[in-house]
Amino acid sequence: MAIPVVVIIGRPNVGKSTFFNRVLGERRAVVDDRPGITRDRNAVRAEWTGRAFLLVDTGGFLPAASEGRDAEVRRQAEMAIGLAAAVVFMVDAHTGATDLDAAIAQNLRRQDRPALLVVNKVDKPLDPIVHDFHRLGLGEPIGISAEGGTGIGDLLDRIVALLPEPTGEDAEPAARIAIVGRPNVGKSSLTNALLGEERMIVEPKPGTTLDPIDSPWRTPVGEFVLVDTAGIRRQSRFDDQSEFYAIVRALGALQRADLACLVVDSLEGFLRQEARLAHHALEAGCSIQLVYNKWDLVEDREQAWKDAMRERESRYPTLADLPAIPVSATAGNHLQRLPQVLFDRIAEHRRTIPTKALNAWLEDVQKKRQVPSNRVGKAPKIYYMTQTGTGPPAFTLFVNAPTRLSDNYRRFLWLHFTKHFNFAGTPVRLRVRKSE
Repeated sequence: MAIPVVVIIGRPNVGKSTFFNRVLGERRAVVDDRPGITRDRNAVRAEWTGRAFLLVDTGGFLPAASEGRDAEVRRQAEMAIGLAAAVVFMVDAHTGATDLDAAIAQNLRRQDRPALLVVNKVDKPLDPIVHDFHRLGLGEPIGISAEGGTGIGDLLDRIVALLPEPTGEDAEPAARIAIVGRPNVGKSSLTNALLGEERMIVEPKPGTTLDPIDSPWRTPVGEFVLVDTAGIRRQSRFDDQSEFYAIVRALGALQRADLACLVVDSLEGFLRQEARLAHHALEAGCSIQLVYNKWDLVEDREQAWKDAMRERESRYPTLADLPAIPVSATAGNHLQRLPQVLFDRIAEHRRTIPTKALNAWLEDVQKKRQVPSNRVGKAPKIYYMTQTGTGPPAFTLFVNAPTRLSDNYRRFLWLHFTKHFNFAGTPVRLRVRKSE
């Protein structure tokens, strides 16, 4: 990354995600009273006093003897430290310095990373309890309250002072691709396969990912940001409050994305929940690329692909034009094609069409089907058309009497327009304004 990395580490439930949310000014990480809610690295661009940095929230550090998912969480936190220009080591004022805190401090001293020891849950400035943490050997402890906001500004000043001097201006933000789908269709496996590292924790059990996780992705065709999200299922099936908030944030990730990479289980096909997610994405202004994962497990693939496309067209005709590609995140089938496919989809999302071409189409389409008259025999007159937005593409028709333009004719224009200009899976906006 062009900007320095700041990593937040500590035991489970010391308030790392609360601090993360406080700095960003929004609830980007799941916060819950139970330990272990943050499992993956969660990286988001932040800024303080004009200095930009990548703030990384990590899962809680657990003892070295931990196994299974706990060991994976620890390994991911250690990977994040290896990338850091500065480390925020957070401890809990209420519990005091524990043996695990001492082990983490020893690990930090061994890695020789610039680190700040931050004592969270300090209710008043200059609380003497802060001095109890001197024995961790990481310099002067800094007392804050992530929940209440006490000491946050001073801490950010200290963090920025540790960062290396900038070498140039930040590049333009890369296109964002939200990886969405039902639980356990292989979203995190796909993200890991594309990034070439175990960036996301992967388990057979659904629901491993709770926070939307941002990951820079450099490819031969360009740089993107992949956003792995929580699996989205029907609202009646939420297991608990943290899952509900995670899914709300996953849907919010669509609002910030250029493209939704909607992952489908090839063995189960395009189901009602995929259709719901597709409509969520289109309403949010995201273009869509369907990715049929687990393709290596499918038999008679040529016939299976024809059947899958035919079934989607039959059950969900309005979503029949969504572009699709079969892949396998684990076996690697067609993964090398995906960067170019996603690049082309984003290019379509940001596409511009010359006004001359738009009005040539408008003249031609009105010859094929004239604008119908209203009940009193007066037909509206469409004067011209122009593009008024990109990402997603937006176009405006200027009409002398917009209220006379029927919904049926507007629908006809939209369908003919998207087909003529080859927009597939892109939420084209077609607006009507009164011509003065």
